[in-house]
Amino acid sequence: WVNCWLVLYTWLQHTSEHVPHMGDDEWTWVRGALCTIDRPYAELFGFFDWMHHHIGTTHVCHHLFSNLPCYHAVEATQHLKAYLHPRGLYNYDARSTLQAVWDTAKNCHYVDATDGIQYPKSVFSLVNAKQD
Repeated sequence: WVNCWLVLYTWLQHTSEHVPHMGDDEWTWVRGALCTIDRPYAELFGFFDWMHHHIGTTHVCHHLFSNLPCYHAVEATQHLKAYLHPRGLYNYDARSTLQAVWDTAKNCHYVDATDGIQYPKSVFSLVNAKQD
């Protein structure tokens, strides 16, 4: 159970149809760090986020400042979000965990190439394209 949960948790922090994958020609450390997602994991009154020292709701900050102690991450995230959000650089997904799992599993199967900026796509789009 623990391994399944940690893989799922990690997958959701790094995978979304709205977050790009970058090839070597586009990737930089900062761009890579910003391609992660803060999620509330709000089920059970935020128990899962609390149990993991708020890594779900402070994940973007964690990628940018990995040496920051977890007990300062919530406050740091508030300031980071205030800076990044107006610039369109902050990724937050308020969906429930189950909805995020379902949507991500349904929509994020592959990218077209390993260079440039690619967004995850669904194999179902291939099936629909062949039917047209």
